[in-house]
Amino acid sequence: MDWNKVGRWVLLAGSVALGVLAGLGGLWIFEAKVPAAMQTTVSSAEARVYYLGAGAALGFVIYAWALLGVAIAGRSAAAKARRELAKK
Repeated sequence: MDWNKVGRWVLLAGSVALGVLAGLGGLWIFEAKVPAAMQTTVSSAEARVYYLGAGAALGFVIYAWALLGVAIAGRSAAAKARRELAKK
């Protein structure tokens, strides 16, 4: 089993879950702040789709930034190890 791939899948699932939770938080704020008289069935459904979709997109952005950070850190550590080996 390739643990790199497993780690990436876990990171993706966690990032998207975090993004969806952020979207749910935005939806909760929308429902709390917009008066019930101003909400229609259509606007409530559209808001739910919008906030959850935006949350999922945020999750993918979090995933991309995390992978970028891992790649930079990996290259930095590898470069440091090569420099140390070259000194010996």
